[in-house]
Amino acid sequence: MKSLGCVMALLVAIGAALSMTPFAQAVEAGSWAVTLPRGPLLTTPGRDERTSPLRPPESHTVGDGRITRVSWRYTTQEPSDVRAWLCHPRRCVEMATRRGGTQALEGLSARGPFVLCFRRATSGKASHTGVRIEDLQLIVNYR
Repeated sequence: MKSLGCVMALLVAIGAALSMTPFAQAVEAGSWAVTLPRGPLLTTPGRDERTSPLRPPESHTVGDGRITRVSWRYTTQEPSDVRAWLCHPRRCVEMATRRGGTQALEGLSARGPFVLCFRRATSGKASHTGVRIEDLQLIVNYR
C-alpha cells in the first residue's frame, strides 16, 4: 500500500510540473489594435490603394500567438462603391462591410503584418472626386 501512495504522489507532482511548462502558458489569449485616422485616397476607379503594413504596437509582445479573430472598421466621406480586402502575408479576405470581423485568418501569425487594400468601383456612376478612407481600425485577437 505504501508503494501505491508513492506512485500517486509522484503523479500529482508530475501533473503540477507539467502545468507550469511553456505549453500551459502558450494558450494565453490576447489582442492588439491599431487605428489610422486617415487611410488611402482612392482617385482612380479600378485601381488598388493600400495602407502601409500594420503591425502590433512596439509595446505589445505577441510572441508566437495565432489569430483567432480579426475585426475592422473604416468610413468614407460619402457613400461610395468601395471594395476592400484584409491581407495577411499568407492570405487575403474580402471585407464585405465597412465594419465587421472574420475568423478566416485563424491559425496564422498574429504578428502580421496586415495590409488593408481598397478599390473604387469601375461603374459609370463613380464620382470624379477621390474617396478618402478614414477612421481605420484593426483589432487582432489571438491565442
